[in-house]
Amino acid sequence: MFRFFLLSFLGITSIAFAADRIAPPAHEARAYAAVDIQADEKVAIAAEPCDVVQRCPFFREHYQEWDFFPIRIIITNDSDHTLTLDEVRMHFISSNNDRIPAATEMEVYRRITAYRRNPRAIESNLALDFEQFGFRSTLVAPHSTVSGYLIYDLQRIKQPFSTGQMYVKQVMVFDKKGNRELYAFEIPLAKYVPPVSSAQKP
Repeated sequence: MFRFFLLSFLGITSIAFAADRIAPPAHEARAYAAVDIQADEKVAIAAEPCDVVQRCPFFREHYQEWDFFPIRIIITNDSDHTLTLDEVRMHFISSNNDRIPAATEMEVYRRITAYRRNPRAIESNLALDFEQFGFRSTLVAPHSTVSGYLIYDLQRIKQPFSTGQMYVKQVMVFDKKGNRELYAFEIPLAKYVPPVSSAQKP
């Protein structure tokens, strides 16, 4: 029932309500402080956490209030070959080596609705956020950048962004050697530098 409502609601309202909810455009992954670069493969992956609500005001729900944190993953492919993310795994790794996969819509829904009413409004907000801000493609064309937000349950993790890292594995490349897996990417989040707000710019 959850998925049926999610899909039917998206079909009716996603166009009408997406215009006023726009994430900032992604730069090339190398432009971010929290990044892992495989120079030989010409591939870089960066991470940009939404550690506070104000950092990503375009989301329809304040996930941080429920200990869910959106993290933007940016993948830049500067090679001449296509990458595929069909089998990719993007885990948050804590200082205690806890390996946390991205949360599902249902996991987020259950926690928020345990404390708040209006489950249908929450359900539709989650559907739109996951659809609009998640990864829209599993392919990364040559000389291109793709990005998407994943939401992680960090309820029991202390100081997650000063001690944790993103671990991205099973990125596949199609080249003359065939279909092969790149080495895993390890992105220390302590290197993340929050963007300067407009009020702070000279």
